[in-house]
This record gives sequence, C-alpha cells and structure tokens, in this order.
Amino acid sequence: MFYFGLMNPKLKAKIIRFSFLLNAFIFFIGGLGLVEDGKTGLAMLQFVTAVFNLFMVLGKLSPKKYLRLNYTILGLNILVAASTAFDYYVMGKGKITYVWFFAAAMYAIALGVQIVKQRRAV
Repeated sequence: MFYFGLMNPKLKAKIIRFSFLLNAFIFFIGGLGLVEDGKTGLAMLQFVTAVFNLFMVLGKLSPKKYLRLNYTILGLNILVAASTAFDYYVMGKGKITYVWFFAAAMYAIALGVQIVKQRRAV
C-alpha cells in the first residue's frame, strides 16, 4: 500500500504545493459563481481562502510562519466547505450537501492531525 509519509521529500513537497494551488483555483472559481448569485459574503470568504492558499505556493516562509499559515488555511477551508454545504442545504440541493459536509469534516481531521503532529514534535 502506498504511504504518503514514505514518499520522496521533493515529490511530497510538489504534491502539497499542487494541492494548495488546486484549492486556490477551486475557491476562486467558486467565489466567482457566488458573486454572480449575489452572495458577496460567501464569495469574499472564498476569495480570501484562495489568496491564503496561494501564499502557501508562492511565499518562502519560515517554518513557524508556514505552520501558522497552514493552520489558518485549514481553518478557512473548513469554513468554506461548511458554509457551502449550509448554502446548498438552504437552497434544497440534494446529496451535494453531504459531500461538502464530508469535505469540511476531512479538513477538520487534517487540522487535528497537524496539531497532534506538531505537539509530538515539540
């Protein structure tokens, strides 16, 4: 079975950077759709989250700032996924609501894993 922790560090770094870039793109496109629907608050949340995801790709950060920004991004990702799920729920959308709640839960788990890893490292 393939284990992400045993991966070549350079390849792992590239995959992580790509995931932040992909998140930034998805949140930016989602924000544009929300602007068209007149949901500026949710759109701004997605745009801000997209910018923070881009910081992880473009910026050269110290390990402490990187960790803090990673926690912030995971928190923003949780907010975006949960708010999208709630918006779909209010609109009466079907099963897509559960997918977004699942995404929010996965981001929350990722945040928890990062916190536990950091505490063990200290």
